[in-house]
Amino acid sequence: MNDFQIPLSYSSMASEGLIQVLQRFEGRPHEEAITEFENRLAALTSSPFVVALNSGTAAIHLALKVLGVTAEDNVPISTFTYVGSVNPILYQGANPVFIDSEEATWNLNPDLLEKCLKDLSHKGKLPKAMIVVHAYGMPAQMEQITLISKEFGVPIIEDAAEALGGLYKGLPLGSIGDIGVLSFNNNKSMTTFGGGALLTRSHDVYEKVKFLATQAREALPFYEHKEVGFNYRMSPLNAACGIAQIEKIISIVEQRRNVFERYERLLKSEEIKFQEEPKDFFSNRWLTTILFKTGIDPLDVQKKLEENNIESRPLWKPMHMQPVFKDAHCYGGSVSEGLFKAGLCLPSGSALTEKDLHRVTGIILPELIKNRS
Repeated sequence: MNDFQIPLSYSSMASEGLIQVLQRFEGRPHEEAITEFENRLAALTSSPFVVALNSGTAAIHLALKVLGVTAEDNVPISTFTYVGSVNPILYQGANPVFIDSEEATWNLNPDLLEKCLKDLSHKGKLPKAMIVVHAYGMPAQMEQITLISKEFGVPIIEDAAEALGGLYKGLPLGSIGDIGVLSFNNNKSMTTFGGGALLTRSHDVYEKVKFLATQAREALPFYEHKEVGFNYRMSPLNAACGIAQIEKIISIVEQRRNVFERYERLLKSEEIKFQEEPKDFFSNRWLTTILFKTGIDPLDVQKKLEENNIESRPLWKPMHMQPVFKDAHCYGGSVSEGLFKAGLCLPSGSALTEKDLHRVTGIILPELIKNRS
C-alpha cells in the first residue's frame, strides 16, 4: 500500500483534545460518552433523536429494517454512490432499483425517481423506503424529492454519510428525510476512526433502532431475545473521538470549502469543470471533484499523481455498472456513467497547505497543456 505524502482525505485529531475527553469520563459508565456524543449530534443536526452506531452502513441497514423492508421489496436508490449505501438492501433480501444522477448536483434525478415510483405503483409494488445520497457532500434536490415521497407515501432514508455540516435551504443534511444517516469513517470530514449515526424525528424509530443495535435484548433481568438483533452500537472510545472533534466541525467545513475554492482558482480552465453549488445549497466539500471536459483520461492523471506520492481517485463507478448488481434495474444511467468516465477526486484534507495544492495542480496543469497540442 502506498504511503502517500499527500493523502486524499486526511482527518487529523489533536491528541490533547481526546485525552481531555477520556480523562473527563474516567471512572464513569462508558455509555455516558456515547450518550454525550449523541446529544451533541442531535444539537448539531437539529434532530430530536440520534443513535450512534459503528458505521453508516449499519445505520442504513437498521433504517431499512425499521421501515419494514423485507425480501423481494424494491428500494430506489442513487446509482452514483459508494457500495456501502446499497449493500444493506441486500442484507434484507430486497432489490435495489438504481436512479441516475441529474446534471446540476450529480445526485438522484427527481424526474426519474417519480417515473420509477409510478411504474412500481402500477405493478402494486410500491417501495417501503427509498435512499437518497448527498454525493461528495453536495445536497440532493430535496424539495422535489420530498414532494415525490409524500405523493407516493414512500419514506426517505437520507444518506448524508459524506455530508455532515452541509445544508439544504438552511436545513442540516441528514435531518430532512424520515431517517438520516451519517458516517464518521477515517476519511470523512469529521472522523471517530470508524462509526456512524442514525437520525430520526420519531421516538418509536429511535427506541426500535437502539433495541436492534444492542442485540435485541429484552428489558428483563436476564438475557432474553425474541428477535434477531445486531452488535451495531458505537464504542465509547469512538464516541470520545467524536466529542473531541464535533465542536470543530464548522471550521473543518470552512477549511474544506477553502481547499475547493483554491483549486478553482489554480485550475481555472475551460477544460475542467467543478461540481457546482446551486443557489440555497451548501456543500461541505468533503472532496473536491473535477471533470475533464476534453479527451483526458482521469486514470492517466491519477497515475501521474501517484508517481508523485499524491493520492487521488476516480469518481464513483455507478452501482448499475458494478458486476455484483448486473441484474438490477436502472432508470437512466448516462449522466452517472459520464461522471465516472471524466471525473477525478483530488486531495481535499483540511490540513492541506498552499505548497501541497501547488504540487497537485502543478501535475494536472501540464496534462491540460499536453492535451491541447
